[in-house]
Amino acid sequence: MGTGFGAPGSSMVDWDLVDKRRAKGWDWDRIAADPKVGFHAEASAGEPGRALRSLYYQRRSKAKRLSGDSNSPQAGGEASETSRLTSPLARVGFILTPLFGIWLVFAFAFPSLIGTIGGTTVSLLPYIGLAAAVGVFLLGFGLLRSIERWNQPLRVALTIGIVLGLVVAGSVALVSIIAGCPNLATASTSEPLSWSRASNPSWSANGEPTFFFFGAVACPYCSASSWAVWYGLSQFGQWNGVTFSHSASDDVDPNTPSVDLSQAALQSQWVSPMLFEGPNPNAIDTPAVGCPESAYVSNYDSGGSIPFAAVNGQFVHVGSLVDPTELRTVPGNANSAPLTNSQVQGQINNQSGTAWDQINGPAQLIEAFIVYSDHGLGPSSVINNPTVKSDLAQIR
Repeated sequence: MGTGFGAPGSSMVDWDLVDKRRAKGWDWDRIAADPKVGFHAEASAGEPGRALRSLYYQRRSKAKRLSGDSNSPQAGGEASETSRLTSPLARVGFILTPLFGIWLVFAFAFPSLIGTIGGTTVSLLPYIGLAAAVGVFLLGFGLLRSIERWNQPLRVALTIGIVLGLVVAGSVALVSIIAGCPNLATASTSEPLSWSRASNPSWSANGEPTFFFFGAVACPYCSASSWAVWYGLSQFGQWNGVTFSHSASDDVDPNTPSVDLSQAALQSQWVSPMLFEGPNPNAIDTPAVGCPESAYVSNYDSGGSIPFAAVNGQFVHVGSLVDPTELRTVPGNANSAPLTNSQVQGQINNQSGTAWDQINGPAQLIEAFIVYSDHGLGPSSVINNPTVKSDLAQIR
């Protein structure tokens, strides 16, 4: 309890509490009326609030004179203590923590709407989480440096943070909805060959289930997977614009043979391909996509792996469909020479060889997913294929 330096009515005043009440925004009359403060004004002193204020500043002036140095620890102690009641870091933390915390919670609950910004394939979850962690750190550090850990300024900062969090999350969701982003479910069911299934509405175009493929020719995993995509979809129609290429020469499994799907189109009554592949064989450069496509990639491929594939918006696959190391003259040996495009095509035509063995299974599973999504419809050659029938029986 502070001393009054002999001032009338001040001997029992708790000056530390006066400082705290002032930091909370109390006026002098209210502070003087607070029995915990212990101020009792004499009748001749006039209004209690004015008398307390006068004593407060007299006390500070005496403290400076007694110390002989206005910058001494004794003189500056009250001011520094008062400033520490509400640390600026604590206020910033009370704004940032709810702002990014609310955004993070909604982004986890609705990752395709709030965990990304329409038109990008990069998940924002790691960045939102990092920002929330920074807010928590500032809040904790600021509170450690504060004497008063819950007062009016901090309540205001918390309110601002909550409002900003709701506004930001809501704004991102609104932008995504306007851009046509779907609200996607978590992939929960495991399917054959590392595919997964999610309880999403059907993603169709022109009344046909879509096949979405996202990658880059330079990526060896995309190049190897392109053969399964090309062969599997060829069972449902006629390709146009297909060319052949290879993956980058300075990547793993260099010069993996590839079907360049960047300009390809399929004439089909059974499936609607949506193929997004960067055509540069020397550098991985994925193409721009719309919000529906970016929502699928960011929702199910938070690690940024390519290729990414989805059938009817319900069956998704992250990563390589075909092992590129198997498309070499010595299968499984990445240091051996890659097969040529003609050699891979020859094995597919003959339906024999190590490359064919790697391509056939993923290709026919794609066929099965398309038939399943088309309610059992498709070309008779596909429907009557024993392998496709077997795959259909395994789809959960």
